[in-house]
Amino acid sequence: MLVPLLRPMMLTAAQGAATPIHLASAPDLEHVSGLFFAKRAARQSSKASHDQTTAKRLWNVSAEMTGLTTTGSL
Repeated sequence: MLVPLLRPMMLTAAQGAATPIHLASAPDLEHVSGLFFAKRAARQSSKASHDQTTAKRLWNVSAEMTGLTTTGSL
């Protein structure tokens, strides 16, 4: 019911795949790591993504859920 209203804001499969394909195949990005990309360009990620307390909690919860040890975690 909402899809027709949201469709103008949705990406096609090709549009959604454009950035990951570019990142995987661009020779000038071969040694680029740790950046956030949107629409084929490096962008500043959200303020929340830089929160070290949240990152540590996510790491520990993920380790526990996957059965990995949390020894030596962030």
